[in-house]
Amino acid sequence: MLVLDGLFLHRDELADLWDLSIWLDVPFELSVARMAARDGSHPDPDHPSSARYVGAQRIYLASCDPAGRADVVIDNSDPDRPSLFNQR
Repeated sequence: MLVLDGLFLHRDELADLWDLSIWLDVPFELSVARMAARDGSHPDPDHPSSARYVGAQRIYLASCDPAGRADVVIDNSDPDRPSLFNQR
């Protein structure tokens, strides 16, 4: 078994390569705040310093629909209590 972790792994050119895929669903406000706590960046997703990160994610979500492509979708808003949101 090989486990890969990466944000953009449901892109068109990769989506058919996986036997099973999981999408961890987290709102931008939380994911950017977690990133800020981890690396010291600004916690506001609307802050100019987050524009590239958040903008790339918005494009990816709109064009690739990773939650729709994933076999399993987990609401990871509370990492201590993840919940199964969807399963194909």
